[in-house]
Amino acid sequence: MSYKFCTILHSLKSPKNVGMILRSHVAHGGSELITTGHNLPWEFKKGTQAFSRKLEEKCNIIHIPDPLQALDWCKEKGYAPIAIEIQKNSIFLDEFTFPNRTAIIVGNEGEGLDKEFLKKCKQVVTIKQFGDVGSLNVAVSASIAMYEFNRSATVANSIIGSHYKNG
Repeated sequence: MSYKFCTILHSLKSPKNVGMILRSHVAHGGSELITTGHNLPWEFKKGTQAFSRKLEEKCNIIHIPDPLQALDWCKEKGYAPIAIEIQKNSIFLDEFTFPNRTAIIVGNEGEGLDKEFLKKCKQVVTIKQFGDVGSLNVAVSASIAMYEFNRSATVANSIIGSHYKNG
């Protein structure tokens, strides 16, 4: 059985968040990384690259300005759109089984994903929180979801290019 995920960044604004998500996306073996919700493609400048470690060259980045067209792209490519969002009637991540082909979707740092967009996703998944905080950072949430997708799907590859000598 083939497991594969892509990541969709809906209307993100922070270069740090985009860079960290791209880095996690590559580290977790993601396929395409989609940017949507902006008229122009994301520009990987110094602020983003400081966090992405310039891994954008190892990633197939696609820009689809219209978020609903990004969902259409998912359907065409056989990905199930799974939104990572805090919402009533969602399922908790630790109770969720990812489809074999998943589009992990995260939204804007302040506004998240709007309700109409969420209605078009196959599932909305919430990451449980245990402390007194309103929400997790979007890059943290995306990374946790990527890890959980892989944990349930595949055997990890060895770390490539590690700077650590003993392990």
